[in-house]
Amino acid sequence: MKHLTIFLIFCFSFESFGQKTYENLLKDLQNHPQKDTIRTELLIDACVAATFRADTLILKMATEANQIANKLNYRLGKIRSLNCIGNYYFNRALNDKAISYYLQALKLAEQTNDYPNIIIGKSNLANVFSHTFHDDKAIQLLTEADQLLIQRGDTLSQNRAAILTNLANSYTNLKQFAKTIPIYESVLAICKKQNIGFGIALTLDNLGKSYFELNQYEKARVLFEQAKTEIEKNHVDFVRGKNLKNLGKVYAVLGQPIQSLKYLNEAKTISVANQDNEGMSDIYFELQKNYSKINDLRNAYFYLQKYTQLKDSLFSIEKNKSIQELNTKYETEKKEAQIKTLAQQTQISELESKRKTTLIYGILISILALASISYFSFTRFRTKKENEILQNQLEEAKRRIEIEQKATESELKALKSQMNPHFMFNALNSIQEQFMFGDKNLANEQMGNFTYLTRQILTISGKKRISLETEKEILTKYLELEKIRFADGFQYEISQGKNIDEDYHQIPPMLIQPFVENSIKHGLMHKQGDKKIYINFDLDTSEENIICTVEDNGIGREKSAEIKSKRIQQHESFSTAATEERLRLLSNQFNTTDFVHYEDLKDTNGNSTGTKVTIKIPLS
Repeated sequence: MKHLTIFLIFCFSFESFGQKTYENLLKDLQNHPQKDTIRTELLIDACVAATFRADTLILKMATEANQIANKLNYRLGKIRSLNCIGNYYFNRALNDKAISYYLQALKLAEQTNDYPNIIIGKSNLANVFSHTFHDDKAIQLLTEADQLLIQRGDTLSQNRAAILTNLANSYTNLKQFAKTIPIYESVLAICKKQNIGFGIALTLDNLGKSYFELNQYEKARVLFEQAKTEIEKNHVDFVRGKNLKNLGKVYAVLGQPIQSLKYLNEAKTISVANQDNEGMSDIYFELQKNYSKINDLRNAYFYLQKYTQLKDSLFSIEKNKSIQELNTKYETEKKEAQIKTLAQQTQISELESKRKTTLIYGILISILALASISYFSFTRFRTKKENEILQNQLEEAKRRIEIEQKATESELKALKSQMNPHFMFNALNSIQEQFMFGDKNLANEQMGNFTYLTRQILTISGKKRISLETEKEILTKYLELEKIRFADGFQYEISQGKNIDEDYHQIPPMLIQPFVENSIKHGLMHKQGDKKIYINFDLDTSEENIICTVEDNGIGREKSAEIKSKRIQQHESFSTAATEERLRLLSNQFNTTDFVHYEDLKDTNGNSTGTKVTIKIPLS
């Protein structure tokens, strides 16, 4: 919703958009073929009206509008058509091209001090940066846009409320919640002054969310209740489900699980009706926590299963979306190449027409002039064609490389999303055994650990890299869950070298956990006595790689292989196979194969004392 707000505000600022439909504008274009400013504005208005349509005609109309505006030197038409082309690429996730056209429009507006279009340009760029997780850049642009509004005395407009809302949302993305409060208060003052009912309701809810994140729960509760009143008063249905969920969460932390369950179940009904899968996922997670608090373990387990199943479904949807997005980019670039080819053919036809005219007049002048002009025209034509062919070959090669690289990244993301459910189900089975045969209080405590760990894993699943601190925290929670499988004697230690910065250095997520799982399953599970595992992170001498060692005092690989060979049914660990596949893909990216090294540890008598795995992870 936050990205849509600023986009709609500035689309609706064009005067003609609210007056005619897209179909009516197309009819007007057919009735007005003249290449003038009127046709330019009709083309732009049609593009704006079709903003949310998957119509490739938008690019053609915006390009024609820009060509006419440039020919007529129509400044406003140039700016608006460039913004329309930027919008087309932005909606298809071609962010680099969108930024290029937005910057061209902003530069033209700044040259003539066109403040309304300067504000639109900065807001459009901020929108792209916010979508691509560069919220620091978005904050800078939105702040500049807000300062321009203030300088022009436009302090109480709906446009400023939209800009400030997006500014606060960017701070929220950076988890700088304290900075959002004065901004939301300014938005609330504007909405009350202008009597914008949906704005009051939305801003009260956003303000409550900021106080909630700052652990000021009573203030958050009051604001959520006020938002609920405004929602009911102004029939702001699109905020109702989010508000009820927030009320459920705040009552939960205030120690009122019954009241929390009331609001969460109401929010669940709305999310199911709206088919809001992400909202339902969050609600199921909160429901299982609250049922656990009141010792209703049946419902707690039920909603935990619902939460896990829905998250698995969302993973599949996200993978399909990534593949579709890649295909859309390819098809868009393919169509652009076709348009470019048609333009080149038109240009060639025009050149041939000019050459014929020149030949006719040349014959009238002299045979010598005809020969000279013909030779010059042919040489120029041949050179131009050779340059065009070379340029097309270069662009095609670049396009193939980009598609191959994106395909590799998509494959890596798919493997990670398969590993995460595998890990969650393993941990869930251990907790379930405790519920059925062990200490139920311990199981309840471990369920809390598991839900926290699940949230962390789902948060990092779509990321290419995470901080070392986050990876260590996930490993710690995982090892705590593994401890419940051993009665006594299981110890672990996670350490790091002096030269490594756990907040700065990053590694691919969930890369180490499968090796730790193998150490426990194949090394420690069959060992008698104390069971120990040591995990250490450090930099190599070149400081270009993180070296992670996983060492256990288990029975060793030879003994483990002997035990495994005696089993009737052989089973290959999914997590290990998936991790090896991830390492293979990473090896292709970094042009190296030296990623994993296994070492069998032995005492002076040659007896096995454990296994040591060394994983080398490139920093970039």
